[in-house]
Amino acid sequence: MQVVSLGFALPSPQVDNHSIANAPSLFEYDACFIDPRTVSTQIEEIVAGTGQFKTPGGAPLQAGATGAFHHGLGELISQRRDELQRLVDRGGLVVVLGYPNVPHPGVTSLPGADRYSILPAAPGVVYRPPQLVPGDGRTIEALEPAHPWSVYLSEMQGKLRYQAHWNIDAIPDGGATVRVFARSKGGAAVGVDFKIGPGRLVMIPAPAGEVLGRVRRPLTDAIIESVQRSLEDRGDEVSPTWLRRFNLPGLAPAIDEVEDAQQAFAEAESRLVEARAHATDASKYHGLLWRAGHYSLEPLVRDALRELGFTVPIDLNLPAELRDGEEVALLEIDASAGSVTESAYLALQRRIEAEFLKSGKRRKGIIVVNGERLNDPNGRKQPYSDMLRNACDNFGYALITGDALFALVSYALERQDDDSTGPDAELLAEIRATILGTDGLLSVEETEEDESVSTETNEAPQNEEAVEVVTSSDDTPES
Repeated sequence: MQVVSLGFALPSPQVDNHSIANAPSLFEYDACFIDPRTVSTQIEEIVAGTGQFKTPGGAPLQAGATGAFHHGLGELISQRRDELQRLVDRGGLVVVLGYPNVPHPGVTSLPGADRYSILPAAPGVVYRPPQLVPGDGRTIEALEPAHPWSVYLSEMQGKLRYQAHWNIDAIPDGGATVRVFARSKGGAAVGVDFKIGPGRLVMIPAPAGEVLGRVRRPLTDAIIESVQRSLEDRGDEVSPTWLRRFNLPGLAPAIDEVEDAQQAFAEAESRLVEARAHATDASKYHGLLWRAGHYSLEPLVRDALRELGFTVPIDLNLPAELRDGEEVALLEIDASAGSVTESAYLALQRRIEAEFLKSGKRRKGIIVVNGERLNDPNGRKQPYSDMLRNACDNFGYALITGDALFALVSYALERQDDDSTGPDAELLAEIRATILGTDGLLSVEETEEDESVSTETNEAPQNEEAVEVVTSSDDTPES
């Protein structure tokens, strides 16, 4: 196996390192490894006349058309693309580090030239938006442990950074031409394997920074091994059906064993997916203690209030409000790594005034805050500002911390687990009434066995661990 690398030095006897200009014919190799960012730099240097680039025959390169004593840059780019097409046509491999595309308008003899003009492409594939789009991130997960480039992803784990990703849905008939073997944590396709005739083009995330010293050797070894495996792996090529007529000793039981193992794996995978879903559901309210944001914390707050019996819109596009019978309260939610400021109060006040002008009714205001959200709730010193608390006291808004709401919803869920009939409806009604009747800070205290859950109006004896809901204007929240 022999590899040619353009713009990315790979110190190995199996690799010839060249620029886009001085490389021999690329189809003479088994594989070509390309750093398109370096190739772009070389193209721009040729356009500017600042780089001393020559063809293998010694002819200098210039941006214009080919002349008697120089070689044209546009002709060189077209030549390299034809060479790579010929390489994949004979079953070869092209490996490209993934970067966003950029135009090269200075290549006047090749209108529309860009960073990826040297690459062949699968039918319907273009190396620009809306298919190849810019992006940035370090969370890269291998999807197929058996894929040839899982070696590279494993060796360079934590040292890669994707700067472009593929929108597979934008590729016509993408499922037939592309295989995604790596995605970001958010689901972006950052490692893709294109089938181009009998050959392949693989785009992989690039190293996060310049790779020097001792790190260069394992990087080179990982790339060489992945290239070797790619050339040996025929991808989705299917053996002809007539091969089934040619039996070999031990083949039939081996096939049966594979089918049995596949069935067992599918069943185990299904159980794992179900178990993970149950674990996710069971732990979701932990987010009340540390999450933030409209799409992270707010859905949990709304769900928690529904567990207590309030009617709260599920759709996040609808304003946050809660209902208990005829009672309606407007809800604001805020979180911070530091103290939550009075911005939530100001937003709530504007909503209440607007509702009053519209309906003539002045609604109750409730603010749920998750201040110092990354600290242990027991060690939080000032999760909300004094100005926010004073405003809630003075204007009669209920102020509820994330850990107080967590304690309440935990109590409701615990009663559901212990009693199939669910929490005592009367008790939950008292909790809702206390929330709606609170002016200022709402504190929740866990009590021991044989104590009770009480509100300001009455007590309901319980022979088990419970919570006590109290209102406070002087104490800090406890949980």
